[in-house]
Amino acid sequence: MRVEFVKSKKKKIKLIPIDTIMEDGEPRNNGEIVRAVRDLPTHGGRRRSERMIPTVMEVAMYLKNNPKYECINNGDEKIWIMKI
Repeated sequence: MRVEFVKSKKKKIKLIPIDTIMEDGEPRNNGEIVRAVRDLPTHGGRRRSERMIPTVMEVAMYLKNNPKYECINNGDEKIWIMKI
């Protein structure tokens, strides 16, 4: 029996709130984005479960590979801002 792997759609759903948070134009680092996603309410007014909150590494990879975001190196940490 052959097993086929299917990509999960949940990973993309986890990263959607990043665009919502970054629309205000404020520069943020990866940790601040994760904390903002955690505090962002869902449509029902509840908080998100831990499974639906992206990790710092997932946020970093999403921002690095997305041309809408620009990286500003500030010493040891990287600060991201959405291009207008």
